[in-house]
Amino acid sequence: MIRDNDVISPYQIAMITIMTIVGVGIFSLPSQLAKTAGTDAWFIIIIGGIINMIALYIILVLANRFPGRTFSEFTGEIIGKVPAILLNLIYAAYFAIFIAYEARLLNEVVKVFLLFRTPSEVIIISLILVCTYAVRGGVECIGRVMELFFPVLFIPLFFILLPGMAGFKMTNMLPVFQDIPSKILLSIPIMSLSFAGYEVLLFYIGFMDKPNKSYLSAPIAMAFITLSYVVITVLCFSVYGENLIKELQWPLLGYVRSINLPGLFIERLDGVMLGIWVFTVFTTMISFYFALTYSLSKIFGASEQKQFVLPMVPLIYYIALIPDNVAQINRYATYVFQYFGRILIFIVPLMLLIIAKLRKKGGIKA
Repeated sequence: MIRDNDVISPYQIAMITIMTIVGVGIFSLPSQLAKTAGTDAWFIIIIGGIINMIALYIILVLANRFPGRTFSEFTGEIIGKVPAILLNLIYAAYFAIFIAYEARLLNEVVKVFLLFRTPSEVIIISLILVCTYAVRGGVECIGRVMELFFPVLFIPLFFILLPGMAGFKMTNMLPVFQDIPSKILLSIPIMSLSFAGYEVLLFYIGFMDKPNKSYLSAPIAMAFITLSYVVITVLCFSVYGENLIKELQWPLLGYVRSINLPGLFIERLDGVMLGIWVFTVFTTMISFYFALTYSLSKIFGASEQKQFVLPMVPLIYYIALIPDNVAQINRYATYVFQYFGRILIFIVPLMLLIIAKLRKKGGIKA
C-alpha cells in the first residue's frame, strides 16, 4: 500500500510526464523525421502527439480503475499472480534498458561537444550514481525534483532558441502536405522513442491523492511536449533546410551552435544548452529508475524500493556499454523501443483494460 507521505500532486504528475518524455531523443528527432517526412515533419509530430494522447488516455483509464495502487499491484488482480510477475519483470527489463540507453547516448553527445577526453565509463557511472541518490528518496522526492528542474530547463531553452529565430527562412519549410499518409506510416515508428516515457504513469498515478485529476494534468503535459517538438523541428528546418538537416546527427545542437550574436558574453551556447539538457536526461533516468526498483520491490515482496537501487547500478552500467558506437545504439534502440516498446505502451495497457472491464475488476468502472 502507499504510505501517507508518498503522495504526489496533479501538477507533479504533469512535471513527471514532461521531464520523463523529453530526453536525448529530441537532439536527433528533426534529422530522423527529415528522412521520412521531409518538410512535413512538423505536421507529422502533431499527428504523433494525437496518437500518443490516445494511448495516454488508455493508461489513465486503467490506472484510475485502481486508486491507491500501482501497476505492480493491480496487474495481479486482473490477470493472476504468476502472469503479473512475468509481466512486471518484462517492464522492469524494459526500464533498465531505457535507463542504460539514456545514459549511453548522453555520454556520446557529451563526448562530442564537451568532455572530449573523458572516458565513457566515467561519464556513465557518474550519471547513474547521481540518479541513485534521488531514487532512494522515494516518489515524493522525484516529484519535487521534477518541479525544480522544469523551469531550469525550459526557461533557459526559450532564451537560447530565441536569437536563432532571426535566421528563419520560410522557403525551407516548403513544400507542405505532400503524400501525408505514407509519411505518417514511415514516421510514427521513428517518433516512438521521442514520445516514450508516459508509460511510467502506470507506476505514479497510484501515489496521487485524487488520481482522477490526472485526466487533465497528463494530457496538458503531452500537449506541451508536442508543441515543444514542433517548435524545435520548425526552427531546425528553417535554418538548415530539408537536405542539410538529413546529414546532421544532432541538428538541435547544431542549430544552437550556429547562433552568433555580436556582444554575446557566452560564446558556446551549445555548451550551455547541453549542460542544461543533462538535467532532462537525469530526470528521465530517475523516473524510470524509480519505476524499475518499485516493480522489483513488489515482485520480490520487499518493504522498500530503495533496497534495489544500488544493486541495479552494475546491471545498468553493463547494458549501457554493450553497443560499440552510435550506429549500434540506434540499431538496438530501433528493436527495443520501436517494436517491443510500443507493445508495452500501447497494446499491454489496452489489453489489461479490456480484461479488467470484462472481469469487472477495479473500484472505479471507468
